[in-house]
Amino acid sequence: MVRLPIVPKSERSEENIRDALNGIDLPLFYMSDFSVMGLWVSDCGDAVRILRDRFPITSGPHLSEVMIDGTPGIIEVVEVLKSSGIDCGISDMVGQVYQG
Repeated sequence: MVRLPIVPKSERSEENIRDALNGIDLPLFYMSDFSVMGLWVSDCGDAVRILRDRFPITSGPHLSEVMIDGTPGIIEVVEVLKSSGIDCGISDMVGQVYQG
């Protein structure tokens, strides 16, 4: 299973990104080849409530994560949210991580 962080679309905070990267070893070099995908949603609370009925959800202090089975799971998550009126998309979470 893949964990997909659920993050408010309007709030790409440092805490969200730090929690999403928790337990992931960042590469020492070639950061441009590295990504961690996240699920950006218009309403995080509603998205978690909607997804909880169909997918395993874990919650931390700054964000929740949905557990999915690869690409078919991502497609299903997006379809479930959009059919419920939640604007959402998939994006790279580490685009904001500076490697210096």
